[in-house]
Amino acid sequence: MARKTKAEALKTRRSLIEAAIEQFAARGVANTTLSDIADAARLTRGAVYWHFASKTEIFNAIWQEQRPLREIIRDRLLLVDEDDPLLILREQFVTALQYIARDPRQRTLLQILYHKCEFEKDMISEYEIREGIGFNDENVRGILKKCIARGRVSPRVNIDTTLIVFHGFFCGLVKNWLMSPERLDLYQQAPELVDNIMATLPAARLSPGAYHAAS
Repeated sequence: MARKTKAEALKTRRSLIEAAIEQFAARGVANTTLSDIADAARLTRGAVYWHFASKTEIFNAIWQEQRPLREIIRDRLLLVDEDDPLLILREQFVTALQYIARDPRQRTLLQILYHKCEFEKDMISEYEIREGIGFNDENVRGILKKCIARGRVSPRVNIDTTLIVFHGFFCGLVKNWLMSPERLDLYQQAPELVDNIMATLPAARLSPGAYHAAS
Protein backbone atom coordinates (compact mmCIF):
# COMPACT_ATOMS: atom_id res chain seq x y z
CA MET A 1 0.00 0.00 0.00
CA ALA A 2 2.82 2.38 0.92
CA ARG A 3 4.49 1.62 -2.39
CA LYS A 4 1.29 2.53 -4.25
CA THR A 5 0.94 5.76 -2.27
CA LYS A 6 4.49 6.75 -3.12
CA ALA A 7 3.92 5.96 -6.78
CA GLU A 8 0.76 8.05 -6.79
CA ALA A 9 2.58 10.96 -5.13
CA LEU A 10 5.30 10.84 -7.78
CA LYS A 11 2.65 10.75 -10.50
CA THR A 12 0.93 13.79 -9.01
CA ARG A 13 4.21 15.67 -8.77
CA ARG A 14 4.98 14.86 -12.40
CA SER A 15 1.51 16.03 -13.44
CA LEU A 16 2.08 19.35 -11.69
CA ILE A 17 5.45 19.87 -13.37
CA GLU A 18 4.02 19.11 -16.81
CA ALA A 19 1.07 21.43 -16.15
CA ALA A 20 3.45 24.16 -15.05
CA ILE A 21 5.46 23.80 -18.26
CA GLU A 22 2.26 24.11 -20.27
CA GLN A 23 1.07 27.17 -18.35
CA PHE A 24 4.46 28.92 -18.29
CA ALA A 25 4.72 28.53 -22.06
CA ALA A 26 1.19 29.83 -22.63
CA ARG A 27 1.01 32.64 -20.06
CA GLY A 28 4.58 33.41 -19.15
CA VAL A 29 6.09 32.57 -15.77
CA ALA A 30 5.18 35.90 -14.15
CA ASN A 31 1.53 35.70 -15.22
CA THR A 32 0.98 32.09 -14.16
CA THR A 33 -0.55 31.42 -10.74
CA LEU A 34 -0.55 28.30 -8.65
CA SER A 35 -4.29 28.08 -9.31
CA ASP A 36 -3.58 28.04 -13.05
CA ILE A 37 -1.20 25.13 -12.57
CA ALA A 38 -3.60 23.26 -10.29
CA ASP A 39 -6.48 23.72 -12.74
CA ALA A 40 -4.38 22.60 -15.71
CA ALA A 41 -3.36 19.47 -13.78
CA ARG A 42 -6.96 18.95 -12.60
CA LEU A 43 -5.81 19.05 -9.01
CA THR A 44 -6.41 21.29 -6.01
CA ARG A 45 -4.17 24.06 -4.73
CA GLY A 46 -3.68 21.86 -1.68
CA ALA A 47 -2.12 19.22 -3.93
CA VAL A 48 0.23 21.85 -5.29
CA TYR A 49 1.33 22.95 -1.82
CA TRP A 50 1.83 19.34 -0.75
CA HIS A 51 4.63 19.07 -3.32
CA PHE A 52 5.84 22.64 -3.82
CA ALA A 53 6.05 25.62 -1.48
CA SER A 54 5.89 28.20 -4.25
CA LYS A 55 5.81 28.83 -8.00
CA THR A 56 9.54 29.46 -7.88
CA GLU A 57 10.08 26.01 -6.43
CA ILE A 58 8.11 24.48 -9.31
CA PHE A 59 10.10 26.52 -11.82
CA ASN A 60 13.39 25.35 -10.35
CA ALA A 61 12.23 21.73 -10.24
CA ILE A 62 11.41 21.83 -13.95
CA TRP A 63 15.01 22.58 -14.87
CA GLN A 64 16.68 20.51 -12.17
CA GLU A 65 14.88 17.41 -13.41
CA GLN A 66 15.62 17.86 -17.12
CA ARG A 67 18.14 15.53 -18.69
CA PRO A 68 21.04 17.40 -20.32
CA LEU A 69 20.63 17.70 -24.07
CA ARG A 70 24.04 16.09 -24.54
CA GLU A 71 22.70 12.95 -22.81
CA ILE A 72 19.46 12.93 -24.76
CA ILE A 73 21.23 12.97 -28.14
CA ARG A 74 24.04 10.57 -27.15
CA ASP A 75 22.38 7.55 -28.77
CA ARG A 76 21.93 9.53 -31.99
CA LEU A 77 25.63 10.22 -32.43
CA LEU A 78 27.61 8.04 -34.82
CA LEU A 79 31.16 9.25 -34.24
CA VAL A 80 33.28 7.91 -31.37
CA ASP A 81 36.08 9.34 -29.24
CA GLU A 82 38.76 8.06 -31.61
CA ASP A 83 37.34 10.04 -34.55
CA ASP A 84 38.29 13.55 -35.62
CA PRO A 85 37.39 15.77 -32.61
CA LEU A 86 36.34 18.64 -34.90
CA LEU A 87 33.84 16.40 -36.64
CA ILE A 88 32.67 15.11 -33.24
CA LEU A 89 31.97 18.68 -32.12
CA ARG A 90 30.18 19.44 -35.37
CA GLU A 91 28.06 16.32 -35.09
CA GLN A 92 27.05 17.20 -31.53
CA PHE A 93 26.04 20.74 -32.52
CA VAL A 94 24.10 19.64 -35.60
CA THR A 95 22.33 16.79 -33.81
CA ALA A 96 21.38 19.06 -30.91
CA LEU A 97 19.84 21.69 -33.21
CA GLN A 98 17.95 19.04 -35.14
CA TYR A 99 16.63 17.50 -31.94
CA ILE A 100 15.42 20.92 -30.74
CA ALA A 101 13.74 21.47 -34.10
CA ARG A 102 11.80 18.18 -33.97
CA ASP A 103 11.01 17.71 -30.28
CA PRO A 104 7.93 19.70 -29.12
CA ARG A 105 8.75 19.46 -25.42
CA GLN A 106 12.30 20.71 -25.87
CA ARG A 107 10.96 23.57 -27.96
CA THR A 108 8.45 24.46 -25.25
CA LEU A 109 11.12 24.47 -22.56
CA LEU A 110 13.35 26.77 -24.59
CA GLN A 111 10.38 29.03 -25.33
CA ILE A 112 9.93 29.43 -21.58
CA LEU A 113 13.63 30.03 -20.99
CA TYR A 114 14.15 32.63 -23.69
CA HIS A 115 10.79 34.32 -24.16
CA LYS A 116 8.46 33.59 -21.25
CA CYS A 117 10.56 34.22 -18.17
CA GLU A 118 11.83 37.18 -16.17
CA PHE A 119 14.33 35.86 -13.67
CA GLU A 120 13.81 36.88 -10.07
CA LYS A 121 15.36 36.17 -6.68
CA ASP A 122 15.62 32.49 -5.71
CA MET A 123 15.00 31.33 -9.29
CA ILE A 124 17.66 29.17 -10.85
CA SER A 125 19.62 31.43 -13.23
CA GLU A 126 19.61 31.28 -17.02
CA TYR A 127 23.31 30.41 -16.94
CA GLU A 128 22.71 27.49 -14.58
CA ILE A 129 19.88 26.25 -16.77
CA ARG A 130 21.98 26.40 -19.92
CA GLU A 131 24.87 24.66 -18.20
CA GLY A 132 22.57 21.99 -16.85
CA ILE A 133 20.54 21.13 -19.93
CA GLY A 134 22.88 22.09 -22.77
CA PHE A 135 26.49 21.54 -23.72
CA ASN A 136 28.48 22.56 -20.70
CA ASP A 137 31.65 24.54 -21.19
CA GLU A 138 33.95 21.79 -19.97
CA ASN A 139 32.66 19.33 -22.54
CA VAL A 140 33.24 21.72 -25.44
CA ARG A 141 36.52 22.93 -23.94
CA GLY A 142 37.83 19.37 -23.81
CA ILE A 143 36.95 18.74 -27.46
CA LEU A 144 38.56 22.01 -28.56
CA LYS A 145 41.76 21.06 -26.72
CA LYS A 146 41.80 17.77 -28.64
CA CYS A 147 41.31 19.71 -31.87
CA ILE A 148 44.35 21.85 -31.08
CA ALA A 149 46.43 18.84 -30.03
CA ARG A 150 45.65 17.07 -33.32
CA GLY A 151 46.31 20.12 -35.46
CA ARG A 152 42.68 20.56 -36.53
CA VAL A 153 42.45 23.98 -34.90
CA SER A 154 45.21 26.56 -34.65
CA PRO A 155 46.95 26.74 -31.25
CA ARG A 156 46.40 30.51 -31.47
CA VAL A 157 42.72 29.97 -30.74
CA ASN A 158 41.59 31.35 -27.41
CA ILE A 159 39.25 28.68 -26.07
CA ASP A 160 37.52 30.98 -23.57
CA THR A 161 36.71 33.46 -26.33
CA THR A 162 35.55 30.65 -28.60
CA LEU A 163 33.13 29.41 -25.93
CA ILE A 164 31.66 32.90 -25.65
CA VAL A 165 31.23 33.06 -29.43
CA PHE A 166 29.58 29.63 -29.52
CA HIS A 167 27.20 30.54 -26.71
CA GLY A 168 26.25 33.79 -28.42
CA PHE A 169 25.70 32.08 -31.76
CA PHE A 170 23.58 29.18 -30.56
CA CYS A 171 21.53 31.16 -28.03
CA GLY A 172 20.85 33.87 -30.60
CA LEU A 173 20.00 31.32 -33.27
CA VAL A 174 17.51 29.44 -31.09
CA LYS A 175 15.94 32.66 -29.76
CA ASN A 176 15.38 34.00 -33.27
CA TRP A 177 14.03 30.67 -34.52
CA LEU A 178 11.55 30.49 -31.65
CA MET A 179 10.30 34.00 -32.49
CA SER A 180 9.89 33.31 -36.23
CA PRO A 181 10.10 29.55 -36.93
CA GLU A 182 8.55 30.04 -40.37
CA ARG A 183 11.64 32.00 -41.50
CA LEU A 184 14.09 29.20 -40.75
CA ASP A 185 13.97 25.45 -41.27
CA LEU A 186 16.15 24.70 -38.29
CA TYR A 187 16.27 20.96 -38.93
CA GLN A 188 17.29 21.17 -42.59
CA GLN A 189 19.61 24.14 -42.20
CA ALA A 190 21.36 22.96 -39.02
CA PRO A 191 24.42 21.52 -40.84
CA GLU A 192 24.96 24.72 -42.83
CA LEU A 193 24.45 26.93 -39.79
CA VAL A 194 26.93 24.94 -37.71
CA ASP A 195 29.47 24.92 -40.54
CA ASN A 196 29.32 28.71 -40.72
CA ILE A 197 30.11 29.19 -37.04
CA MET A 198 32.82 26.53 -37.03
CA ALA A 199 34.40 28.08 -40.11
CA THR A 200 35.37 31.02 -37.92
CA LEU A 201 37.96 28.80 -36.23
CA PRO A 202 41.40 29.02 -37.88
CA ALA A 203 42.19 25.75 -39.69
CA ALA A 204 38.63 24.59 -39.02
CA ARG A 205 37.24 24.88 -42.52
CA LEU A 206 35.78 21.47 -43.26
CA SER A 207 35.21 20.12 -46.72
CA PRO A 208 31.53 19.51 -47.64
CA GLY A 209 30.52 15.86 -47.63
CA ALA A 210 33.14 14.79 -45.12
CA TYR A 211 30.58 14.54 -42.37
CA HIS A 212 27.36 13.29 -43.89
CA ALA A 213 26.78 11.25 -40.72
CA ALA A 214 25.97 14.43 -38.82
CA SER A 215 23.72 15.83 -41.50
